[in-house]
Amino acid sequence: MKRILMAVVLAALMLPIDRTPVQAGEVDVLLFKLVEKGILTPSEAQIITDETKLQVSKDLAQGKSLSVPDWTQRIKWGGDVRFRTQGDWGNPVFNSNNNSSALHDQRIRERVRGRFYMEGKANDFTYAGVRFAGGDVKSNSTNDTLDAYFNKKYAMFDQYYIRFEAPPDLVRDYGQYFSDVKLWLGKFQNPFESSELVWDTDINPGGIALQYTSPDIKLGSLPAFNVYTNDGMFWLDEMIASNADPLLFVFQGGLKTDTFGPLGSTLNAATSIYNFSNLKGKTPSTASVSAGTNTRTKGGGNATGPGAYAYEYNVFDLLIQLDNAKVMDMEFPHGFYADFIHNPSVPEQGNGALVGAYIGKKKIKVPGDWKARAEWRYIERDSIPDFMPDSDFYGFGTFTVGQTGLNAGNNGLGKENGTNGKGINLCLDYQLLKNTSVSLEYYWMKPIKSWDKTQPWNECQFDIITKF
Repeated sequence: MKRILMAVVLAALMLPIDRTPVQAGEVDVLLFKLVEKGILTPSEAQIITDETKLQVSKDLAQGKSLSVPDWTQRIKWGGDVRFRTQGDWGNPVFNSNNNSSALHDQRIRERVRGRFYMEGKANDFTYAGVRFAGGDVKSNSTNDTLDAYFNKKYAMFDQYYIRFEAPPDLVRDYGQYFSDVKLWLGKFQNPFESSELVWDTDINPGGIALQYTSPDIKLGSLPAFNVYTNDGMFWLDEMIASNADPLLFVFQGGLKTDTFGPLGSTLNAATSIYNFSNLKGKTPSTASVSAGTNTRTKGGGNATGPGAYAYEYNVFDLLIQLDNAKVMDMEFPHGFYADFIHNPSVPEQGNGALVGAYIGKKKIKVPGDWKARAEWRYIERDSIPDFMPDSDFYGFGTFTVGQTGLNAGNNGLGKENGTNGKGINLCLDYQLLKNTSVSLEYYWMKPIKSWDKTQPWNECQFDIITKF
């Protein structure tokens, strides 16, 4: 660096006296002048150029660049826009009370999603972030359907959080133990290893979460692995008339392996306990939050909608993911995954499963990357609260207008993001351009239990997604 500074000073002295201060982008011009006047050889100038680029890269990485404002080095931002064409079709459903389903025999929609986030580094171990997203206030969707004669659409915060990471002195002195620990406060992305059987990808839980991953563990001939834990406490509802608010406590433990075996495999396995505390006997303060497919009491008084949850939900979850990089020494990414849930707090209809496989890149990034996957899903009526699963996969309702008893069997009404549904999900993703991909996804769904012999329901989505 001394050589660089000397060369820059000499060049600056040779330039006109009224010249503005030297900028980093003018180094090449200055070096050319030095070579032209015989002070440096071309090879020496090239060495200085390479050293300058390397030093600038290091300074930027450490937030020390003098040529870029400090705040720009502490803040990152980005977002995405998705345009979706969605078709739904099947046969109209009439339940045993002769009430027509809200589903039509065919429906075509254009839907748009827009999201924008910013995250800033407050100090060496504190970060804060916010994200805006379109859609309505429901937690499980950021879609805006194009309708209402060009009316404007809402944009809301769907994330705002503070994240603490291990302080530098702990990492320096005890890095092998504390280099990967995070504490989240606020409303943030799902911090758990999970599938769409349990978590819709648009849900951002609000509360407190702790994540920790151990250093590498090596035991004899076994592949190296890490153990991890993700734990959290989240508010589901704040009820002014109750001192027992519905809460969600999650305890998850698992392990991830390094690459092993002839297929270049990695394994991720996790077990979780989801304790939906104080949910039994409560009616959601916002009716639209629930699909109404769990077993619920009838609405009180003259109410025609479903009432309070009839059962507790203490759900055990087992998740397994196996990713392989090759076949017969040829690069051929593929994998298998499964998720199983069981709610022992209900007398029946408390199990769920998702089994799937894929070929192609696990995450597509480079133009030409592709991924094809297929899944089978099965989610019984009370295996999980009906505000949690994937909102694109239909459950089938247990409550109908005019029903006078407990909603225990009349399952004719299809409900987005509900339970009491089974079917398949097929998807093909392709990276078309840099930061732009397309996706084609198909769902075939029908109820697990239905007195009405409901016909299968179909859904097809074509997405164009651009990230920035």
